[in-house]
Amino acid sequence: MEREILKTGEDVDAILRIALQQEHGSADELRQRLTRSAEDLGISPEALARAEEVYLVEGERAKKNQDLESKLGRYMQAKLAGFKSHLMSFVTTNIMLHVIWFLTGRDFYWPGIVLAAWGIGIGSHYVHVKQRPSPNDLDFRNWVELGEPGKYSHDDAEEHLAKAKALSEKADSI
Repeated sequence: MEREILKTGEDVDAILRIALQQEHGSADELRQRLTRSAEDLGISPEALARAEEVYLVEGERAKKNQDLESKLGRYMQAKLAGFKSHLMSFVTTNIMLHVIWFLTGRDFYWPGIVLAAWGIGIGSHYVHVKQRPSPNDLDFRNWVELGEPGKYSHDDAEEHLAKAKALSEKADSI
């Protein structure tokens, strides 16, 4: 069975880079080859240096974007885990309330009030969970400050802000 390792252009580039390094050895040898190739193409050493600087800057920017996308993905997973926890509380509590209502005579359908009110909250929580944040989103930044927990909700952010405010006030009073 043939392994499927070539999924992106980055895979091809990485394999070629390894092959090139194995074929031509050290970084110094690769630098000499780059310089000779540039000379053969009529590229000045200054233009080569500028191109290398652009390459380094773009590589750093791409790495930062990749790291940010990875964090945003983990944040979305943490928000979903927080929603699932909320949904589980909603379901179990409402089942319990319906059982109590059923066992106490079924007069007025009072569990419906809780079901409807809390259902609105669950719905808005779900909409919030499905929204992809920007890197400047306050909840996202708070999640990062909390150490990127595996489960996260807006309530966690409010609790974090309250603790930070209390610590700030304590520091100001000292």
